[in-house]
Amino acid sequence: MTPVPWHIGWFLGAVFCPARRVHKVCGIFLLLSFASVVYLHALPVFAADFETQVQQGKRIYREGVLPSGQLLTAAGQGGIALRGAQAACVSCHRRSGLGSSEGGKVVRPIAGAMLYRQAEPPAARAPQRGLAGRVPYTDEALVRAIREGVDSTGRALDPLMPRYPLDAEDARLLVGYLKSLSSDPSPGVTMDTIHFATVITPDAAPDKRKAMLDVLHAYFRDKNAGTRHEVRRSTHAPWDMAREYQAYRKWALHVWELSGPADTWPRQLEAYYREQPVFAMLSGIGAGSWRPMHEFCERQELPCLFPNTDLPAISDTDFYSAYFSRGMTLEAQALAKHLEGEATGPLVQVYREGEPGAVAAEALRQALPGRVHDRRMERREPATAAFWKDILQHTQPSALVLWLGDEDVRAFNAAAAELQLPRDVYLSSSLTAVTPSSLPPGLQAHLRYVRPFDLPQALDRRLARVRAWLRARNIAGGEEQIRTNTYFACTVAGEALMHLVDNFSRDYFMERIENMLENALAGTVYPRTSLGPGQRFASKGSYIVRYTGEPEPRLLPVGEWIVP
Repeated sequence: MTPVPWHIGWFLGAVFCPARRVHKVCGIFLLLSFASVVYLHALPVFAADFETQVQQGKRIYREGVLPSGQLLTAAGQGGIALRGAQAACVSCHRRSGLGSSEGGKVVRPIAGAMLYRQAEPPAARAPQRGLAGRVPYTDEALVRAIREGVDSTGRALDPLMPRYPLDAEDARLLVGYLKSLSSDPSPGVTMDTIHFATVITPDAAPDKRKAMLDVLHAYFRDKNAGTRHEVRRSTHAPWDMAREYQAYRKWALHVWELSGPADTWPRQLEAYYREQPVFAMLSGIGAGSWRPMHEFCERQELPCLFPNTDLPAISDTDFYSAYFSRGMTLEAQALAKHLEGEATGPLVQVYREGEPGAVAAEALRQALPGRVHDRRMERREPATAAFWKDILQHTQPSALVLWLGDEDVRAFNAAAAELQLPRDVYLSSSLTAVTPSSLPPGLQAHLRYVRPFDLPQALDRRLARVRAWLRARNIAGGEEQIRTNTYFACTVAGEALMHLVDNFSRDYFMERIENMLENALAGTVYPRTSLGPGQRFASKGSYIVRYTGEPEPRLLPVGEWIVP
């Protein structure tokens, strides 16, 4: 209802009220009009003030910084002084406020929805252990717990819980933020549907795009078929299963196709998100930098799970984007560690301007300062035999690194017979798929590959499950890495949601993925995948491999798995 301006209220009272009632009614009109004016002007102030208070409480909780700018202080176990990030609640209770466990210690949830309701012990164990339910917290009881380490029933909290000497105002701000933690379902979740998005950038190759979408559509069909069965079962479910069945939702996939230059992508993503908020982004594909999507997800606090990209955004502080590896940066850093003990002669790297190899070249240059000589190729510069001969004659490198794709590598191979090659020529397994069958005689002995993936003989075991799933759904063809990566992202999301039950918190979703990834059922092309608090790259190393000789060339590692 739109408030009535005061002058219109006065006019209506004067015209339509009988004379004997004019003073009383007009007075009411004037009072209501005045209240409307005050309300309209005060509402933005109240809203802004509330938002400021929430942000101040969030900063105390996550960063350990008080509104004054001073660092949060606390007394830890044994009287150890904690300050700033060390004292921040998030370090134990996690971003969601729903707790964690480590080394046999369980950190209890402190989200408001948990604290302000009765906590009952498991019925089957309560009689034997003499457990009593915890009474709900009040604001006063919660402040006492924070300051003195005493719970709502008067019992002492675990000594691991720090004691915080907060003043009344800072305590009020922190308690207000705790009430907001994980209190409502995240955007993208309705009573019957969880919405997901996948992002496709305009530089994605059509065959890779199709490989990803084939898996996504098939997985969502399977998931929704199973959900229909669970919904039917829920009508006959026993009472103790009610909450679990309430968690089942249909999965809806939204394909966000981007177009134009990268600086327009944030606006396009925001438009898609306004039209239909989603709970998380699953997979996704692009040939260039993933940074525009990464930054969008961090702003929206939107999980982004395992996109198919060789150029992830490298950050040690961001929370919502999880990647398979550091991509080209990881390959360069692993190669640098491999080369640390090698001969100290000139190391020449060749890459094309504006392509993924340029990112690897920058990382190698930083990892081996003073040792690397660059030969940057322009976008359309031909890689002729004369080009390669000029590089090798003028630099005489002890090793040559080619951060190049298939076309340029084939051109190098064609010219190799006329070249005086260094002992080692390094290629990226992510950038080229050149096989021994296409190599000229004598070149195979020189080539080394930086390979962040598992060895072929191990992949047959690792990928047996997903290959069977793909065959059963008639999803065939190449791009196995894209297909298995996409299946992994979907499976991990499904397993994490099972742990959430009906608490659809994005923060808790990411925390569950951290905890369970190492034991995820789906296999990937990466030999070791795990995450932990603050970790957002599941695979952290790479092999350096070479091909054996004829008659059946095989890939063998040159040394151990390298973690830079």
